[in-house]
Amino acid sequence: MTFRPMPLLTLFTIASLVILILLGNWQYARYSEKKAQGAVANDPFETVRVEVAQTKSGRAQQVYGIVDGEAVWRRYVPGCIDGEGPLVLLLWDAVAGTDPVPLAIDGLGDFEGRANVFERPAQTGGLAASSKPERDLWYGFNGPAMLDNFGYETSDPRVVEPDKMTVRLGEDMSRSRQTENPYATLKGRDPLPPERHFGYAITWWGMAIGLIGVYLAFHRSQGRLSFRRSK
Repeated sequence: MTFRPMPLLTLFTIASLVILILLGNWQYARYSEKKAQGAVANDPFETVRVEVAQTKSGRAQQVYGIVDGEAVWRRYVPGCIDGEGPLVLLLWDAVAGTDPVPLAIDGLGDFEGRANVFERPAQTGGLAASSKPERDLWYGFNGPAMLDNFGYETSDPRVVEPDKMTVRLGEDMSRSRQTENPYATLKGRDPLPPERHFGYAITWWGMAIGLIGVYLAFHRSQGRLSFRRSK
C-alpha cells in the first residue's frame, strides 16, 4: 500500500474528526446523565384540586411569556388548594398573541389535574420593571404584587403550574390547544428526552466515519492512495 497524504487537507480532516468525536461524546454524556437522573428523580407533579377564590371580584393577572416559540399572556387566578389553607396563584390558561385578553374571576370553576406546586421568586428587574399592575399586566412573575392587585395580602404565595397548559388563540378564543407547560418547574423544562441526545451522538459519530471515508476516497481518486503491492 502506498499513501501520500495532502498536508493541508490532512490537518483539516484531523481537526474536523476531533470536533465531531467530541460532539458525539458530549451528546452521549448528556444521554447518560439524563438516563441516570430519570432513574432517581422524583416526579414533581401530583393531582391537585384548587378552588378559585371568589371572595373578591377582579380579573386574572396576566404574565408575559413564550410558549412553543410564540408570545403568550399567561393568566393567573387566586385560589386555595382543596379549598383551604393559604392562597396560591393558579395558572388558568394562556392567550397567544401580543394583545392580552381580560379574564373575569367571577364564575370560574375549580381546577383539578396534574400540577407542580412551588414557590417562584419575584422578578423585579430588567423587563419586569415595565409591568403595568394597573392593567393587570406583568412582564415578570411577582406573586406578592399580583395577589395584592387582587386585594389579598400574603408575603410569599406558592404557584400552581399545571403539567399541560391551555393556549387560546387571541383572535378567536373558541380555538385552543393543549401543550406542555414550560413554566411548570422553577428551572424550566428540558425539551430534549435522553433518546434525542443518543440520536445526536450517533449522528456526530456517523459524520466522523463518513469524513474518514471521503478523505480516503479523495486521496485514492488523486492517485495518492493505492492498495496494490509495489513490485
